[in-house]
Amino acid sequence: MKKLLGLALLGSLMLSSAANAAFYRVDYSGTVGDGTYDGYFTYDTAGLDLNGGNSVDLTPTGVDDLPGSGFETKLLFNYNLSGASGSFNDLTAGIGGLGLSGGDLISWFAGGDANGIRSISYAGPNAVKDDYGLCSSCIDQAGWLFLTDQGRYDLSFPTWEVAEISAVPLPGAVWAFGAGLVALLGLKRRRKMKALHTATA
Repeated sequence: MKKLLGLALLGSLMLSSAANAAFYRVDYSGTVGDGTYDGYFTYDTAGLDLNGGNSVDLTPTGVDDLPGSGFETKLLFNYNLSGASGSFNDLTAGIGGLGLSGGDLISWFAGGDANGIRSISYAGPNAVKDDYGLCSSCIDQAGWLFLTDQGRYDLSFPTWEVAEISAVPLPGAVWAFGAGLVALLGLKRRRKMKALHTATA
């Protein structure tokens, strides 16, 4: 019985820790050159500092800000201006920074290039193909779009909103474990009641 209670405690801890993570979507839009840009990204809060900055480590040269996958689970950045349109997704871009306060998103940074998630620094050594960087609340500028055939365009600061999509779903194994545990507890109680009934008969 003690083992079963121990398993029940472990199961409850697993459930509570999983329930603490939340899943969010950020939609944004703005202007670039004589056109517009828009997109979205999603992220979950598991493992993040909910009261501070979360950032991908810079390389020693500071030009490859997103050397691998960032904090996004999905990402899309579309641009449409005279003579050029295109997009980046979570294979060619990433979220390099998320600023949170009390779990609420207050700032973010995204970027990437057509080679994959590498240079997000304009004219960096890896910027041999289309490249962009976008900051929600930087001091000097919001960001840039660099197109190899046309040059650089400044991005306006984005209008953006964040919405909670849902709590991160619990794995099926956790639900199966809980159901099995309840069944075992019920079976043990039933056997105990049957033994008492037999002894008093």
